Amino acid sequence: MDDPVRPELSILPGWMNAAGIFGFAPPAAWPVELPPVAFVTDPISYKSRSPAHDRRCVPYPGGMVLHTGWPNPGFRKVVLTYGQRWARSNVPIWVHLLAERPYEVDKMVRWLEEAEGVAAVEIDLPPGASDNERLELVESALGELPLVLCVPLDQVNKEWVARAVESGANAISISAPRGALPMMDGSTVGGRCYGSGLLPLALQALTGLREKHLPLIAGCGVYDWAAMKTMLKAGAAAVKLDTVLWRGLDARFED
Repeated sequence: MDDPVRPELSILPGWMNAAGIFGFAPPAAWPVELPPVAFVTDPISYKSRSPAHDRRCVPYPGGMVLHTGWPNPGFRKVVLTYGQRWARSNVPIWVHLLAERPYEVDKMVRWLEEAEGVAAVEIDLPPGASDNERLELVESALGELPLVLCVPLDQVNKEWVARAVESGANAISISAPRGALPMMDGSTVGGRCYGSGLLPLALQALTGLREKHLPLIAGCGVYDWAAMKTMLKAGAAAVKLDTVLWRGLDARFED
């Protein structure tokens, strides 16, 4: 298969936020001294989504399980509210889309192609989708903007990832895997897993993805600057920080 023509994606080495950490537009002040190389919006769906009725944040040794349902007011409302701030941003804006239906993804991406300040589209695929459904969603997001494919940590070796890369994705971003924890009442709580305990798995995934020959954005488990430098040294084009940004980092990143 011939390599598809891909829009140019410029990524400077450094950090960016993971989706769901900072909101829909860059904050007035960053929580660390070193500014990010890009800002990633909270996840945006075509139609509005309400918070999960059983949203939870449950800690465990080395991390937490977070379940929110990815609430957001819908694509149109987000654009009307934050589009001007994207245009004025002094860092590139990556718009993170929840890809649910191909025609919805196509509509959102075509609008973003005309938006000032948007440097890339990042998509999150439904966890229960088939491989063919995932590929169809990826193809619907291809266009004039670079496409960053979010791949959960536990999915990096799946066949659909290789097919998505072949179809034209510009970069792979390793994102939070899903997990579940037992509760005292006998129930379980499921959601996305965050925490420093994911670092060994994330580093191994990064090493295994090098053969894709695409920019790799390391996420999961990076909770200090030493881990960030390790990821960059291992071949990451940039590193995503997630819940660590809610508490701040104690040291500056230094070469």
